[in-house]
Amino acid sequence: MKVKDIAALIEGVAPREFQESYDNAGLAVGSPTMEVTGVVVCLDVSEQVVEEAISLGANMVVSHHPVIFSGLKTITGKNAVERIVLKAIQNNIALYAAHTNLDSVWGG
Repeated sequence: MKVKDIAALIEGVAPREFQESYDNAGLAVGSPTMEVTGVVVCLDVSEQVVEEAISLGANMVVSHHPVIFSGLKTITGKNAVERIVLKAIQNNIALYAAHTNLDSVWGG
């Protein structure tokens, strides 16, 4: 299964069109065509969550809250968001979020 297949499953329940205009749901880091070796699910992506994915051999993190909420001007590791994105890229881990689109559906 590829990242895009898991995204399609999630978006089949919570279409991205349902997200609020301020939100950044969807694939933030990684290739949609990458084969998935395992998925870690969380509320918020933290450095520890990415470390857990690495230790488990999982290469996709599905979170409720997007790790990148506003634009990044640099990815140098100077703050937690930059360190998370950098570590995900370095370890070929896709980061996907279903936020307000999931909140907007029945039972979300």
